[in-house]
Amino acid sequence: MIHTMKMYLPIPYQDVQELNKRYNIKSFELNKFIEGRFPGVTMSLSAMGKGQWKLSMFIDAIELLNKSYIAEEDYLKMEGEIRKILFYLFLHSSAYDDHVLQRIDYRYDVFNDNQIIRQLLLDIYKKTTRMYKCQNKILGYIDKETKKYKPYKTTVDHTSGSIKSTVYLKNEERIAKGEIPKYYEKDIIRFEVQLREDHMYYQERNGHRSRKLWEYMKDDIYRKYFDERIFSIFFKGDFYKIDQARKIIYDSPLSSSYKRKLIDFLKKVSSYDVSTPLNNMSKKTLNSRLEMLQNLGINPILIPKNYLNAPSIIINPLKDFPIYKYK
Repeated sequence: MIHTMKMYLPIPYQDVQELNKRYNIKSFELNKFIEGRFPGVTMSLSAMGKGQWKLSMFIDAIELLNKSYIAEEDYLKMEGEIRKILFYLFLHSSAYDDHVLQRIDYRYDVFNDNQIIRQLLLDIYKKTTRMYKCQNKILGYIDKETKKYKPYKTTVDHTSGSIKSTVYLKNEERIAKGEIPKYYEKDIIRFEVQLREDHMYYQERNGHRSRKLWEYMKDDIYRKYFDERIFSIFFKGDFYKIDQARKIIYDSPLSSSYKRKLIDFLKKVSSYDVSTPLNNMSKKTLNSRLEMLQNLGINPILIPKNYLNAPSIIINPLKDFPIYKYK
């Protein structure tokens, strides 16, 4: 559920002075001082003005709690670990009560030990919609040195200034960076939703939820964001080659007209991406086609017909994700 998070905590200048005296360190030396003491945590102190400072914390929850699956039930343990850090630094932990959450990364890991299928799924996901609610699909980057475009090898992003939805091959990503995959990352397809500061500020300003960790570690909130920001981009339904999808459609109770329209829709998506049919239809019609396919259990993105060693059917990796129940 939870992967990483970022927050800041207001710290009175008196506490900063006492910290410096107690350990004989400068404020800018804090991260080096605590290095290795608290796994998965990096920190920095900076002045906010008017006698107030802030402690910025970036936390890898998996490393800090030493467990790979972290859910709502782990909140008190997470709070306790953060308070331990504060107590170690300032001899009290009251700053936690005023913390401000700036970012949180939700994750869902799916194990698949078939490297061919993992790569095939990533290639399929490259055909997702070009934009969803201001989140633009990003399939590569501009190299700073060569100034040339380079495609991502392990990742498909949909990004805006406030939210990022990602699918990536965690094992392959680590190896590409020259790093050793952790035990819980081996053969993993990871889906991730990153909520950023602008989004959290908007949610608080509009009275939806405060920028507190306990608000965003609720299981229902996690499921809500995955429902909105993962399933709306990567879709439900299993993956099929065109012949298998055609058979399901022809065997359905839909009218002959709609059967033909759905098959034509699948072909248009397959030619480039989910946004391609918008060249010839409205957004409303596109959403209607997507809903029909979902009701038939068919993902709108087909398995490429000539993809080497590709099976005819792939079960959706998100099939076992816990359902979000609207209240």
